[in-house]
Amino acid sequence: MASNSIRVLDLTARVGELAIEQVGSALSGHPGQGPGHYSVSLSGTGSGPAFDWIRPAIGGTTAPDDIAPRALILVLGPGSQATARAALTQAWAQEVDYVRVLILPSAIVEEMTLMPLVKERQSTTTHVYRLPDSSPETLWFVLLEEFNKIVAQFAIDFSTKDGISPMNNLNDSIQACMAIDGAMAAALVDYRSGMCLAQQGTALNLDLAAAGNTQVVRAKLKTMESLGLRKGIEDILITLGDQYHLIRLVPNNDGLFLYLVLDKAKGNLALARYKLTDIERGLKV
Repeated sequence: MASNSIRVLDLTARVGELAIEQVGSALSGHPGQGPGHYSVSLSGTGSGPAFDWIRPAIGGTTAPDDIAPRALILVLGPGSQATARAALTQAWAQEVDYVRVLILPSAIVEEMTLMPLVKERQSTTTHVYRLPDSSPETLWFVLLEEFNKIVAQFAIDFSTKDGISPMNNLNDSIQACMAIDGAMAAALVDYRSGMCLAQQGTALNLDLAAAGNTQVVRAKLKTMESLGLRKGIEDILITLGDQYHLIRLVPNNDGLFLYLVLDKAKGNLALARYKLTDIERGLKV
């Protein structure tokens, strides 16, 4: 039996737990089927996703689950090869649609053990990715990217019941931007005219910022076109000593961008990007 759920199996000593802590109050969780099993949701987003985070005891195993998830993400650290192998074997037997194996650089034995299995299986649904470093920030960013891919690929509602309502107007979208942890100011800008369609926050002169960022966006678009890069710009990041200025072009709304000013000490850039993507989906102009 399969379900429309996302399952993360955390087989690291500590990195996975620290990755979850990166978003702090943006996460809500409650005990699931037993110790080390939590149902987690990204609060403050309208379309999720909710996911199960399973963290077995070090050296332990996960109990067989008759209900297969739609997507499974394994996060492997040193000493996890036996549990990881069992989890992969179970996922293949259950024909899980989406399997990703994220391996910490220090998990050398795990990589050497599992890569031959994956190659032998020749599964089009299973892919292995070696993380560039062992930082919680990197792991969380990669997980958010995977969640985005899963939602896009299956077009299924993985959301929690507690998300924000779909946005019906510009003010709602800007209020959702300002609800992001660390948000200091936000605006929706038409870069054809340089005009703010909606704005909130007193951190700076948003009308002036909109005009200046309009020039930045136009210049970047022109440069990309000159280089023959036609897939489009997702976002432009300007990093200051204590702030991030994130310019995110709105897909399917040609000529618009969301502008977010984020306090570096209070905000999480990866989560902010994820939430802006979610806000874009509900934006109606």
